[in-house]
Amino acid sequence: MSIKDLLVVLDPDGKQGPAHAFAQSLAEKVGAHLTAVGVALQFVAPVSFAGDYPYDLLEEATEQSRKALAAAYDTLRTSTPAGVQTDMVMIEALSGIATAKLGELARHFDITIVGQDDLGGIGDEAGLVSAVLFGSGRPVFIVPFIQKGPAKIDHAVVAWDGGLAASRALAGAMPVLQTCGRVEVVTIAPKSEPVDELPGFNITRHLARHGVKTELRQLGPADDIGSAILAHATNTGADFLVMGGYGHSRVREFIFGGTTRQMLSSMTLPVLMVH
Repeated sequence: MSIKDLLVVLDPDGKQGPAHAFAQSLAEKVGAHLTAVGVALQFVAPVSFAGDYPYDLLEEATEQSRKALAAAYDTLRTSTPAGVQTDMVMIEALSGIATAKLGELARHFDITIVGQDDLGGIGDEAGLVSAVLFGSGRPVFIVPFIQKGPAKIDHAVVAWDGGLAASRALAGAMPVLQTCGRVEVVTIAPKSEPVDELPGFNITRHLARHGVKTELRQLGPADDIGSAILAHATNTGADFLVMGGYGHSRVREFIFGGTTRQMLSSMTLPVLMVH
């Protein structure tokens, strides 16, 4: 399957964040259409408020958000490389409803690109990363704050533990991995159990049958798996990391698992996740 339809989440403040440039260059590399989505939150007066409430200020705040997002898209549109078609979708709703709509929208695209959330947003219903990751079931490229320059997708590191989340992430990333010149499948050695055969052999054979040239690496036992994988990716000069998105849902709140939380808080390169 080829990549033909990309979605990029515009920075809520209308800034030209690293995710915008990453999405533009990725769309050019793979020959995809690029849709930008802006999320303009609507505000309501708290139930406990007594007296006259400045509703006009609430509407003004929403209108300012609309204008900032429209301006961000206009900049993105005019700076996108020639040959890449773009359009924009605007979501306007209350916080929880808006993020749910964002997740639903992302289901209609091959990959969604979103900037790394502020740490306070991790696990929060309003977090844009959690909205697209847990609400779409589709691959999500999360771009770190420190990302500079265009998208590079030549060298990938795949975090593999044989679990369902890793399997879904690998399947979702396959169209990207097939464009790479180098792919490493990285496993973490168990602390106490002996290993009869190198874990990951079967999945590297599967990748090879899809035309993906793969190297298998086993790292030593680690208490902090996320940090160990990130360190390896950094030390080997990887362009991006592929891993499963771990989490549990409680009513309408999403809580990241420890490895995912560590990865999203400390990421130094783009991470392609699927939940």
